[in-house]
Amino acid sequence: MKKFLALLKVSVKSMLLSSSNMGRKNRKKAATGVGVVLLIAGLGLYMSGLYSSMLMQVLAPLQMEVLVFVFMGMGALVGGMLFTAFAAKGVVFGGKDNDLLLSMPVSTTALMASRVTAIYLENLVFSFFILVPAGVVCAVMTQSGAGHNPLFWVRLLLAVLALPLLDTALSVLMGALVAFVSAKLAKGGVIGQNIVMALYLAAVLWFAFNLNGMIEGLAANAAGVKESLSWAAPMLWMADGILGDWTALVLFVLCCAVPFALMVLGLGRVYRKAVTAFAARSARNDYKLSAQSASGQKKALLGMELRRLFGIPMYFWNSCMGLIMLVGMGVAALILRDDLGKMLAMMGGGMPVMPLAALMMGFCLSMVVIAAPSVSLEGKYLWVLREAPVGERALLGLKTGFELMFSAPCTVIAGVCLTIALELSPLEGAVLLLAALLFCAAHAVFGMFIGLAFPKLDAVNETVVVKQSLAVVLGMFVPMAALGLCALLYWLGSMANPVLAMALPLALLAAFTAACGLLLMKKGPGMLRAL
Repeated sequence: MKKFLALLKVSVKSMLLSSSNMGRKNRKKAATGVGVVLLIAGLGLYMSGLYSSMLMQVLAPLQMEVLVFVFMGMGALVGGMLFTAFAAKGVVFGGKDNDLLLSMPVSTTALMASRVTAIYLENLVFSFFILVPAGVVCAVMTQSGAGHNPLFWVRLLLAVLALPLLDTALSVLMGALVAFVSAKLAKGGVIGQNIVMALYLAAVLWFAFNLNGMIEGLAANAAGVKESLSWAAPMLWMADGILGDWTALVLFVLCCAVPFALMVLGLGRVYRKAVTAFAARSARNDYKLSAQSASGQKKALLGMELRRLFGIPMYFWNSCMGLIMLVGMGVAALILRDDLGKMLAMMGGGMPVMPLAALMMGFCLSMVVIAAPSVSLEGKYLWVLREAPVGERALLGLKTGFELMFSAPCTVIAGVCLTIALELSPLEGAVLLLAALLFCAAHAVFGMFIGLAFPKLDAVNETVVVKQSLAVVLGMFVPMAALGLCALLYWLGSMANPVLAMALPLALLAAFTAACGLLLMKKGPGMLRAL
């Protein structure tokens, strides 16, 4: 057991608390782990609170609360697979410490179990913050007394503990498939992962645009919807079990525990062979000599950044999701211009439309984390970049400008679309665009600086850097805090006159951009040399 707990500790650190390469690491580890857990918990809480309350408003009068847990269970299962399938590929099958751990006097099954348990714990956090808030909403809004019995919470807790077992089994199997495809076909694996992520995003957008129609259909035929979900029998067993059917709950627990145990035992037997095979296939030996085209220094560095961004699906989708949301929001507002106008008219004419649009654009831009993990993604090959005949200041400027190369055009497109869709005046449209571009520049410069201040050059894989490094967490949440301060300044300024209300946030963003730029210019080269 001591060996298993030691291995589990290492695996959890790989998932959440991978060490920094700097000496003062304990606080950074803790902050990184807490940030990741808070991010997963916050996303689950938001999704569950919003959608379970919407569903309960329709289903409670029909006494069909069971469907709330069916849909929330599906959300937890699919969301958990999205979060951990590619992480399983890196942590379970592609960890840099596999050779070291496999040489230790422990069984491969114990090693496999420890790494799978680390993934289970991450899924457990997400499932808890999906199902428990749904249970609270059910207990508050029910009209049939569901949730008022103490045994309800016991059954709900059992479901929370069991569901991540099934989620983890599916994630690890999918991770093994992704690892095999990536090792077999290096380029094909990247393309396949991008296609999977694109399909998932398309499904999420379709769900968001058709949510109202789905809820109306539930109100009209809730019982028929439940019968049509026979293909999702485990979710039906879970929902019926939570609401009082102990037999269904036992079936659900077995349905989750048995595949998990078989997966651990089965893959544990062949774990050493699988890891070795993936590593051998990824070591290509079919290189061919060919003529190389000459290019300038900046062009070569830009090509390197482009290949990294589009060659690492986890990096691309986590870093550029905010840009996709930003452009999608602007285009959707333009297409649904009439419906948006009616909705704003129903809310009243006194609503500050332009500041709300600026906040939404800023929220999307704050999720763009291209510059923050840029240095950390160089990893152990940072010395190659350092030996290039390019000055530190020029190198940092190119990495910062690389984010602006993507975010600035998307900001302009979204700003113009929102100006037209919301029928803003020329002055309001100009202020909206200027504020968004200032925030865009401040975010890129701050992300570059924070990436130098909190590097993670020895992470086990790119997933840890992109999803779980302290630089990425701070690069997202500090700009979000600046957005909140801008909103406060606008509110205070609006008490005096509209011009002051628009001037104060612009002044704050300009000062933030200038301060971050000055820090990066003065301190950045020295920080890069110290790595």
